[in-house]
Amino acid sequence: MTPERRITHLSIWTNLGLAALKLAAGLLGRSQALVADAVHSLSDFATDFAVLVGLRLSSKPRDDDHAYGHGKYETIVAAIIGLALAGVALEIASLSLHRIFDALRGEPVPPPAVYAFWAALASIVLKEALFRATMKIARATGSPSLAANAWHHRSDALSSIATAAGVGAASLLGREWGILDPVAALFVSLFLLQVAWRILRRQVGELTDRSLEPAVCEEILAMARGIPGITEPHNLRTRMVGRNPVIDLHIRLPADMPLHRAHDIASTLENALRRRFGKETIANLHLEPYSG
Repeated sequence: MTPERRITHLSIWTNLGLAALKLAAGLLGRSQALVADAVHSLSDFATDFAVLVGLRLSSKPRDDDHAYGHGKYETIVAAIIGLALAGVALEIASLSLHRIFDALRGEPVPPPAVYAFWAALASIVLKEALFRATMKIARATGSPSLAANAWHHRSDALSSIATAAGVGAASLLGREWGILDPVAALFVSLFLLQVAWRILRRQVGELTDRSLEPAVCEEILAMARGIPGITEPHNLRTRMVGRNPVIDLHIRLPADMPLHRAHDIASTLENALRRRFGKETIANLHLEPYSG
């Protein structure tokens, strides 16, 4: 089993256990914030399966129907994670606002039980540990869906901090502070929306073939200029296919240069690009002759 799948399987069971713990503690302990946090963990559980599907599909080799590979599947999965997170956030916000408005109209908000506070603390520790383990593997493998899932774990850990603060205050300070529980749930939803936007913005950019960062593009041009024989690299176009960059570049070589020498120079640049950006980097070079 690959490291990506191993950490995702661990995530599945952790999220399932946490969701059950927080849902039970939230319902029995009368905490809307903890129930909202449990729903967040359930969304993590669902998106873990999406990550497994994305990893399986994107790892398929190139074929006649997908000459650039299947990396876009992983981008799609990461976007689905962002959408799921946004949907959960909006649902939590709606429920929280209704509860807050009811409290402002004079309806009593029963304080949550103290054990709901301890359940939130347990979630903070476990989800932060899962974030660190998942992000370590995501950085090592360059997996966008695994990185998105790691941020999903971090968002759960941070939302549990808000949950713990609201539940703790509402349960320990008395009935008149019960409104802090839905307020904490609302804060969680706003944070989740921010994380969802960050994930969606990146994945939509990749799905619409957004270019690599300007600094990266300039680095590519500088690498081309540094190869002896190449002049005026231009017409650079870049995009991402999953975790692999695609680089299209025009380079100028002397018109009287032998074909085998021109091929060697182009291969030198292609190999340099793959060493820098990964062995699966797709580099397409267009050679233009010039008379010196």
